Amino acid sequence: MNMPVGTPHAFKNESDKPARMLISVAPAGLEKMFFEFGVPAPQGATTAPPPSKAEIDKLLEIAPRYGIEIKVPKH
Repeated sequence: MNMPVGTPHAFKNESDKPARMLISVAPAGLEKMFFEFGVPAPQGATTAPPPSKAEIDKLLEIAPRYGIEIKVPKH
């Protein structure tokens, strides 16, 4: 899919099976945000664990520096 800058969007795996997603961003630069807040998967892991509250809080703090607004779902 191709989305213009500023388009609100979300991703959700609606199946009970693991999913993989490949994201391409142009122009380059946003990958720096992922390197800044991401953590390596545990040795030998085939899936990533759910993010911790600390990891989510870090992303919410970092994202605006890259022009990203994250809207947290209200329960």
